[in-house]
Amino acid sequence: MKTWMKVISCALMLGMAAVGIVGCETYGEAAGLGGALGAGTGALIGGRHHAVGGALIGGALGAVTGLIVHDIKVKQARSREQTAQVYNYQPTQGEMLTLERSEVLPPSVHPGEEISNTIQYALLGTGPGTQVGEQRTLMQGDRTVADISTQNFTRQDGTWVSTLPFRLPGNLQPGQYSIVTTVRTARSAISGRANFTVL
Repeated sequence: MKTWMKVISCALMLGMAAVGIVGCETYGEAAGLGGALGAGTGALIGGRHHAVGGALIGGALGAVTGLIVHDIKVKQARSREQTAQVYNYQPTQGEMLTLERSEVLPPSVHPGEEISNTIQYALLGTGPGTQVGEQRTLMQGDRTVADISTQNFTRQDGTWVSTLPFRLPGNLQPGQYSIVTTVRTARSAISGRANFTVL
């Protein structure tokens, strides 16, 4: 009984340590940690007689949320003046946040392969600029599979293209998926859904 209490205690301590470690890592480093920490926890929970089976289960659970996420690549596609001209924007309209496109490339991919999500949006009426949050979620139908990324940026007026490359978990089941990207300011919010297929 004492042995099991020690095992459970160690597993809980490892889980608490994992939260602290992931919080300090970059996206790429934190992603690889998911599977490794999951496997470690599985080995502890499995106990002395089932360490191998426990490690495999823990590794699988960790890998589901252990996406390998790279840095977001951002570029300004149009200046403030060019964007205002496209939308015939007048300053009296106040803040304007408009979705222009959302896509995933390639549209078909195998588990464990890399994929990129791009969202393009126009932002006007922010004055010197504003805080913009970009959140990406991996969905299967209406079910959330994983929260991929949430980041805040300072954006000036203009048209912005934001691309996030990431590697899918190797054990992701085949089927239809989508990336839902939500862009928010203090006053506005837009959302785009881009579909893709896991073969």
